[in-house]
Amino acid sequence: MYSAFWLWAIAQTLLLPNWIAGFAGIAGFGILFFGRVAREERMMLQTFGDSYREYMARTGRVFPRIL
Repeated sequence: MYSAFWLWAIAQTLLLPNWIAGFAGIAGFGILFFGRVAREERMMLQTFGDSYREYMARTGRVFPRIL
């Protein structure tokens, strides 16, 4: 889900005729992303414990890990 939002923010920057607005979108989403993901992962660890730790070990945060 987060990789889709990052791709959307990058596409918006490239498609908007106003580069300042485009980069403001990336900056805005970046602030929300980095502020939210840490809290979200803490909540998931409290809720699901070791099973979520195992999930984190085998998946990437933004882009999936390719083995």
